[in-house]
Amino acid sequence: MSATTTAPSLIDSFALYGSGVTLISVRDDDIDRFFVAGSVLTASVDPFALAVSVGQGRDALTPITSGAPWAVSVLATQHLPLVRALTARNTRQERLEALGAAGAETSPEGPLWLPDALVTLWCTVHSTTPVNDQVLLAGEVTRGSLHDEGDPLLRWNRGFRTAVELG
Repeated sequence: MSATTTAPSLIDSFALYGSGVTLISVRDDDIDRFFVAGSVLTASVDPFALAVSVGQGRDALTPITSGAPWAVSVLATQHLPLVRALTARNTRQERLEALGAAGAETSPEGPLWLPDALVTLWCTVHSTTPVNDQVLLAGEVTRGSLHDEGDPLLRWNRGFRTAVELG
């Protein structure tokens, strides 16, 4: 039985699993591909690796699994307008404009990153595991940015929130 046919209580339960919010980006043939993700977790500390679940339909998945470097920017509360623009039913051009307005830059590795993110980690794919409609990516962290000050943006109860809103 899929989650969409499961009792609403299970869907409601997962909505209350809070997580940080990240921007994941990759560059492929001079095209920036990106998406907002939550629940990025540490997969290993020696060497550092992280894991993230990616929908099989994401256009960023193919270049990531083909070996292109990708960036994970951990977002802060000031990125809430950006996240809303990236998750709304906007055109690709409107999303790119929102990234530009938020200060996104091309990193030396190629993917976009946000210099004012709490931290950005650059990765290469270590392994992939298909899980139903998702692919669980494990990425080896090749570099990290310096930390910026700020409060983390959170995904909770089907929305994006600040810690102050939840407190």
